[in-house]
Amino acid sequence: MQLPKSRRRQKLREKKCQYPGCDKIFYGIHISKYCAEHRQDRYRIRKRSRPENVNIKNQTIQHPYTEVTMTVMHCKLPGCDNQFEVKLYPRQFIYPKYCPEHRNEYKRIRHLQRIGREDLIEQMKCESDSVELEYGSGADVLGADDDMTDVA
Repeated sequence: MQLPKSRRRQKLREKKCQYPGCDKIFYGIHISKYCAEHRQDRYRIRKRSRPENVNIKNQTIQHPYTEVTMTVMHCKLPGCDNQFEVKLYPRQFIYPKYCPEHRNEYKRIRHLQRIGREDLIEQMKCESDSVELEYGSGADVLGADDDMTDVA
């Protein structure tokens, strides 16, 4: 069987530029959307989403440790008094804010509904402020009874 040595040329058609506010008529193949001017990079519409704030579901703990250390943390969810252990790693500062029972957003909402705090559900969903914990006299290493202090 013999194969053709050249490709078939695509037909040029009259098309209307789909760039907002431009109604120029141009000749292009079936897939082209924009006129020659609006095909340039400076006219490309780039949609970028903002990076998610890590402090909404986690907390930042600034610590000076050079080896792995265990810490007892309290759950930050109102109405939950659970304590959980967290390993603090060197050069890592982002750790979970909630106990393992409330790490899931669905479980946090169910807990707030159960204790009758419907007002906190909307606040939690819209929360965007960051909470940073700094190592100091209030930080507790495994075995200490003090609570960690918030520094904002």
